[in-house]
Amino acid sequence: MKKGSILLLVLCVALLSVQGCKTVPEKKPRLEPGEPFEPVEPERVREYNFQLITFDESIPGPDEDQRSYYRVFIDKVDIGRTTIGLESQKKYFEAKLTHNRHLLILEKWVLDTKKERYVKVNNIHQPRPNYVYFEIDPGTMVEVTMVYDIKERKAVFTVSTEN
Repeated sequence: MKKGSILLLVLCVALLSVQGCKTVPEKKPRLEPGEPFEPVEPERVREYNFQLITFDESIPGPDEDQRSYYRVFIDKVDIGRTTIGLESQKKYFEAKLTHNRHLLILEKWVLDTKKERYVKVNNIHQPRPNYVYFEIDPGTMVEVTMVYDIKERKAVFTVSTEN
């Protein structure tokens, strides 16, 4: 066979194989007028199974409401920090944790405007208690909320679960 014939043969085979791969789009059934339509929502996959929400109460006034965040320790390992906001604003942290009993410890940091950086709050002004134990079971979402009363220097933790 000549080179031209081989090339023509290869092109024909390629063309036939490409045409054979075409798929016909699936027709969706039409709804009759007045027929109820119920969309099917895909199952939501969570990227995290633990959420922390923190904020402070009893701040004397706007001048004392500093920018802050909380360092987050799970099982005594530093795994990150909350979002940054005023002490009176909610700050969030989310993580995917193993199914087990966990220890959460928080450490408060505030913006030192003179040094232009965040510094750890003195131990006497850290929330007390600064820890809580919680359990994560398969298929559950755990939300821990910590409200710190600055005037009383007392933190209250609330643990809630959602399936």
